[in-house]
Amino acid sequence: MRIVGLYNWHDGGYCVMEDGVVREHIEFERYTRIKEDGGDSLEYLKDIYLKNNNLTIEDVDAWVSPYPDTNLDFSSLNKFETHKFLPKDKINFYSHHFCHAAHAYYSSPFKDSYIITIDSEGLEKNGTAVSTGGYFAKDNEIHDIIKVPSQSFSLGKLWGRATRYIFKLSAGYPRGHQAGSIMAMAALGDPSKYYEDFLSMATSDHALVAITPPGAKKGVYVPPEEEVPHPYLQKYRVLAEDEQEKFNMAASLQKVTEDLIFRLVQDTIKFAETQGYQSNNICFAGGVALNSVSMGKILSHPELKKTLKNTYIPPVPYDGGLTIGACQHYWHNVLGNEKVDQFVSPYLGPPHSPESILQAIQDNADKVNVTEGIDMNKCVELLVDNKIVAVFQGGSESGRRALGNRSILASPIDPDMKDLINEKVKHRQWYRPFAPSVLEEHGEEWFEGFFPSPYMSFVFNFKEEKYGLAPAVEHFNKSARLQSVNRTQNPLYYDLIKAFYEKTGVPILLNTSFNDREPICETPNHAIGCFLRTDIDYLYFMEQNLLLSKK
Repeated sequence: MRIVGLYNWHDGGYCVMEDGVVREHIEFERYTRIKEDGGDSLEYLKDIYLKNNNLTIEDVDAWVSPYPDTNLDFSSLNKFETHKFLPKDKINFYSHHFCHAAHAYYSSPFKDSYIITIDSEGLEKNGTAVSTGGYFAKDNEIHDIIKVPSQSFSLGKLWGRATRYIFKLSAGYPRGHQAGSIMAMAALGDPSKYYEDFLSMATSDHALVAITPPGAKKGVYVPPEEEVPHPYLQKYRVLAEDEQEKFNMAASLQKVTEDLIFRLVQDTIKFAETQGYQSNNICFAGGVALNSVSMGKILSHPELKKTLKNTYIPPVPYDGGLTIGACQHYWHNVLGNEKVDQFVSPYLGPPHSPESILQAIQDNADKVNVTEGIDMNKCVELLVDNKIVAVFQGGSESGRRALGNRSILASPIDPDMKDLINEKVKHRQWYRPFAPSVLEEHGEEWFEGFFPSPYMSFVFNFKEEKYGLAPAVEHFNKSARLQSVNRTQNPLYYDLIKAFYEKTGVPILLNTSFNDREPICETPNHAIGCFLRTDIDYLYFMEQNLLLSKK
C-alpha cells in the first residue's frame, strides 16, 4: 500500500508512506534553497521519488492533502491544478490542525495522549481559520476537545508579527523564520519588563494586524523594511533599537508564550476529563511546538507535572510535517491499521548515491583536496584539535534541525568555538547558542530532568557540577537545546560521539545545521558549496570515508 501526501503552500513538499512506514519526505526549500518555499509537489514527486524508484502516478494507491475538502479552491492542490492530474476517487483531504495532531500522535510511543496544536492558523472543514487545537487520542482515534479561531487568538501570528515588525527579523517568505533568534535573546533579558504588553498583544488584535504599502499586490512578497507595522507595534520597534530593551522584549514574549501554553494545556486536560478522557501523556505539534524552551518546561511545571509524565514532539511539527500526518491518518484511522510503538526516523530525505558524491567532488576538483580511506578516528582527532568538520551521510533530516546526517560539528570544550562558528561559518548574531548532541546513556548524568530528545525538541539545563565543562554549547542561562543520540537511531553519528568521549571524557559534540543562512544542505553539491564559502575546515562523507579540505 503506497500513500502519497502533497502540499504546495509554504513549507510545501511531499511524503511517501509504504505499508505504514514513511519512506521519504522532502520539503521544496531543500532544492530551491529558498526558506519555507512552496511549489508544485507533484512535479517534485515525479522528478525525485517516482523517477528514482521507476514508478508512475498509477502506482500510488491513495493521495492525501492537508486541506479541507469542502471547497477545492481552498486546497493547496489547486495552486498548480495538481488535482487535475490525479484520480478523483483516490484523493482525500483533511483539515490543517487535524493533520498536525495526527503526525504528533501516530509518531508518538503513546497508546493514549492529550494533543495540543499551536500555530498561526489553518483551515477547518467548515472554512474556519483555527490557530489552536486541543485533542485526545486513544486506540487509533483522535477526538476534538478545543478549537480556538485565529481571529481571536494566535500565538503563531504574535510571534510572526513580533519577529518581523518589532525585531526586524523576517518571519515570512522568502527569508524564513528567525524565531530562534528571539528565543536566544530571551536568556539575556528581564521577562517582567514588557510582560503585560505582550500579554495584551496575544489577547487582542494589536499583534495580528499587518499594513502593507499602498499599491502592493496581493500575494506578492513585501520586504519587512517596506511594510508599515500597526502603530502599536511600531512603538516597540523603536524601543527595540536599544539592544538591552530588545532582549527584555524577547524575554517577555517568551514568558508570555510559556504561560499561555501552560494555560492551553490545563484547559485541554480539564475539558478532556469532562468527556471521560485521561492520560499521563501529551503531544505537541504546529509551528509553536518548535519553541523548545517552552516545550522543555512542560513536565516541570508545578501544576502540570501532577498529571503529565511524558511529552512528545514529532520530527516535523510545523507545516512541513502536514503531509506526514495526512498519510499517517489515512493508514491508521481510515484503513484501521493498528498504531505501533517505534522510533520514527527523521532521516527521510531521498538517498544520494556514491556516484553522485564522487561526481560532485569531481566537479570541484580544482577547489578541494580529497583524502580517501579516512576512518572515524581521524575525524575525531580533527575535532579534538578544534577543527570544524561538516558531515554528510544517508538521507537528510526532515525538519529544521540537523541531527547528524547534515551537521557541522565541533568540540564543545573550547570556549571560543561558539563565537568562531557564529562569526566565520554561520554568519549570525553573537548571542545565538549551539546545540549539544549527547550520548543518550549520559544524558541524565549531564542534564537536569533529562529524558530522550532524539529530534532536538527540548531545552534542558546543565547540572551544576557539569556546567563549564562544555562551554561552547552552554547558553547564558545554563540551558541547551538537546539532541540525545543512541546507536539504534543513528549508528555512525553515535560511534563518532562515543569515540570523542573516549578521548576527552565529554560525551557531547557541538552540532549545528549544515548551512549558512539558507536551508539545510540536501545534495552533495550543496554540501561542497557551503563548505567552500565558509570557514569550515573539513567536509567528511562518513559512509564513503572521504575527507575534503580546501586547496
